[in-house]
Amino acid sequence: MWDVTNRTPFSVFSGFDRDKDGKAYWLVWVKATFLMRHERPCLFEPEQIALFREPVYRGPPESTDLLADNDICFPKQRPDVVVTAHSRPPQNTAPGELFDAGVSIGDWSKTVTVLPPMRWSDRLRPERIGDNDSVLLGFCNAFGGSDRESGAARAEEYAENPIGRGFWTSRQAAHGKLLPRIVEAGKTVDRWDELLTPVSLACLPKERPRRAQYSGTYDETWMRRKSPLLPDDFDLRYWQCVDADQQLEAEPAAGSRVTLTNIMVKNAEPDAGVFVGELPRLEFELFTRFKGKWQETEMRLQTIHLLAAQGLVTLTYCGALPIQAAANDVLVDESEIALRGHTGFRVRPQDVGRFDPMSAEMPT
Repeated sequence: MWDVTNRTPFSVFSGFDRDKDGKAYWLVWVKATFLMRHERPCLFEPEQIALFREPVYRGPPESTDLLADNDICFPKQRPDVVVTAHSRPPQNTAPGELFDAGVSIGDWSKTVTVLPPMRWSDRLRPERIGDNDSVLLGFCNAFGGSDRESGAARAEEYAENPIGRGFWTSRQAAHGKLLPRIVEAGKTVDRWDELLTPVSLACLPKERPRRAQYSGTYDETWMRRKSPLLPDDFDLRYWQCVDADQQLEAEPAAGSRVTLTNIMVKNAEPDAGVFVGELPRLEFELFTRFKGKWQETEMRLQTIHLLAAQGLVTLTYCGALPIQAAANDVLVDESEIALRGHTGFRVRPQDVGRFDPMSAEMPT
């Protein structure tokens, strides 16, 4: 009971969940990992990255970027694009010159502007303190932070991005402090008291206001009427782990190009300003024996994660079979998942056997 026969070479996990109305689902997730190659199709990666069962941070959660959110969640309405990457200054960029870094997949794109290292001078004007270098394109280098120096009884933080830099509530506190390194495309930092929109290519933690606003209301009424179910005003957008401008309208078409501009990519040419590859596209068939009958469930793309420093891309999918009541979980016998079709990647000769649907069950 509840077994999943995995006839793919990818990582698989399964379980049950309920929506805010108490409707139960049998869920199966798949995560596929590929090596990115410039101007060539991706390559199947023998060492597959497992599905994340909890959020993954670069360091302490309270002070570092969220690298990857929990993959084991309710199905998303739209595919997320997560980029874990450092910028690369273009060749012949002047020491104090700003530049753009960005990513595109098919018709979708996002760009941020990277500023040189700067601090507020004695006259509270931006003062360059170093040359252009590589910068993590995460919220730690975006506008935000916590002001512990302006005389308040406790630190005042910028709720939209408490791990950032550049937020101060007094001129005295701002003096000599660092400016953010990444801002909205085409923007600059001109005033110490200007409140900027934090931008990033990384994940957005669940507690940030622009994501937490979708979590619903957990009050006494909820405790009395709905707990442990989600509240009535819970919004499915809460499961999206990136800002709205990194959510795709639909799964990219077969043959979609991935372009990384002024971003460091492992195994790319040292002076390469643009990295171009093809995004793999996978089609799965998922069958589940429920109430003694086999039923097919659609697998939908959830997350595209570009891990530029490792030269990898992962694609996460989820299939959700409604089983109505939680008591029906005992009627879910088993599932089988196989790869129905694929494009956009190649397989090494020694790994071809892992794509044989009639082979023995693959490890999860």
